Amino acid sequence: MVISFLPGFKGDFNFFQFEPLDKSFFETLLRAKAVIFPPTISPELYFFVKNSGIPVFPEYTFRFLYPGKIGQIMLFKLLNLPHPETTVVPRLCGIEENPYKRTFKIKYPCVIKGNYGDEGREIFLVKNEEELKEVFKEIKKWEREGRFGFLIQEYIPCDFDARAYVIGEKILIVFREGGFKKNISQEGRIIPCPEKNLKKKVLELTSKIIRNTHFNLVAIDFLFKNKEPVVSEFNFVFGRRAIGEKRYETLLKKAIKDFLEKFG
Repeated sequence: MVISFLPGFKGDFNFFQFEPLDKSFFETLLRAKAVIFPPTISPELYFFVKNSGIPVFPEYTFRFLYPGKIGQIMLFKLLNLPHPETTVVPRLCGIEENPYKRTFKIKYPCVIKGNYGDEGREIFLVKNEEELKEVFKEIKKWEREGRFGFLIQEYIPCDFDARAYVIGEKILIVFREGGFKKNISQEGRIIPCPEKNLKKKVLELTSKIIRNTHFNLVAIDFLFKNKEPVVSEFNFVFGRRAIGEKRYETLLKKAIKDFLEKFG
């Protein structure tokens, strides 16, 4: 029996991921031979199924073991992936109230990223100390809401960036240009591959990431430093404008079908 939590994909039994999880729910779930999840599934439910020995799609183990932007940086370091030079700040008091007064200098310009922002949100290009103070005011608001942690990254000026869409065994690579934020929903637009061999380099780095994480439904963003790709971030809930909604749905259904032929 295949159980699907993914709207648009019909299993032998379908659940809504936010419905009450009662006794009959778990009894049915544990009879599954395979489970299909949406990208918005909770880590608790994901690991309950995964640790019960039931094959799941998509593969998100490393996503949930290393959550948020801070977790991703830890994962980049663990897997020895090239990425922007980054300082992780668990809480703002680590800078403002550190009792040990460890010297910490911020180089401008820099990029500040909130731990849980996505699709270009909670990202700031900071050019000087005055702008940093304004961003710190915003971060204090996040902390009052119980959202902690942010990154301070080197600013890598790029005329373009790249995104690799991993959908099952298919990898689609697009290049984007625009302002500071080049995602299509804000400032960017799709362009042809701007330089020879860049697409090949992105594909090679994407393939390395997949080999090490087994991700099979993710959008990976890349910047370019000295003409070499560096990993910016993973996006598990991502927009599909660049590849088209219909194409995405076709590729996703094929990926699920391939998964079920192997594990279902």
